[in-house]
Amino acid sequence: MLIRERLENFEFSNSEKMITTYILEKKLAIREMTTKEIAEATFTSPSTLVRIAHKMNFSGWSQLKEAYLNEEEYLQKHFSEINANLPFQGNDTILSIASKIAALEKEAIDDTLSLITHDDLQQAIQIIRKSSYISLFAVSNNLLITQEFQHNMSRIQKRVDICSLQGETIFKAHLADSSSCAIIVSYSGETTILNETIHYLKANGIPIIAITNIGDNTTARLADCVLRISTREKLYSKIATFSTDSAIVYLLDVLYSCIFALDYDRNLQLRINTSKMIEAGRFSTLDIIKEEEQAPEK
Repeated sequence: MLIRERLENFEFSNSEKMITTYILEKKLAIREMTTKEIAEATFTSPSTLVRIAHKMNFSGWSQLKEAYLNEEEYLQKHFSEINANLPFQGNDTILSIASKIAALEKEAIDDTLSLITHDDLQQAIQIIRKSSYISLFAVSNNLLITQEFQHNMSRIQKRVDICSLQGETIFKAHLADSSSCAIIVSYSGETTILNETIHYLKANGIPIIAITNIGDNTTARLADCVLRISTREKLYSKIATFSTDSAIVYLLDVLYSCIFALDYDRNLQLRINTSKMIEAGRFSTLDIIKEEEQAPEK
């Protein structure tokens, strides 16, 4: 759940509601305001702001304020005129649809890039680097789009196990080796089976990387490292998961590329040599995609 949603829906006292209503109205305008100024504007006291922060599980008002402002900046900056849920209408031309889907998916990638921090990405890379293998857990269509990541990682001899049977995820987590790590992909962050899986992984001392939305959610709270993705789609009211899928694929591509770069020359040579040996029969008549050593046509 977003911080703004928690501020709207939490059961606060009357004086606390005066403050939450004020900051929800002022949004980014509270950036330069002190606790005293906000308290005076709402006819309350600075201690009330601290109580609100504690009720929302923040250590203090400064931490809540920073998180709220970061969230508002994201929401105002990255929500374009294209509706991620209904990016096109029934009367759009086919080329208009093509253009809108392209724009939406580009925005999802740019959006996700803006959410990546150096420290979070570095932490995820080091977790993967130190692990003997990766267990990847997801449900529904997220299971399908993670398979390319598994495929790419296998080409540089990094094992990724994807549990494709939902009823087996708990067993997989319980039997996972402590030298491994786990990646949990959950847009909502509230998928029950995945959060149960995390508890079993943590019991085995397995570090967990979560790929999830920008809000406060159970998966994010349980994970050791959180990577955020573009958060623009509703859970159900949409044509398809265009935006979310593009964001997840992009983030997994980033993880693969960063792991690849840790031993760049070795991994590049491994991929080229292996493909050259196994796919020796591949050829093309198109010069732009021909390999340099491709035999000339007879």
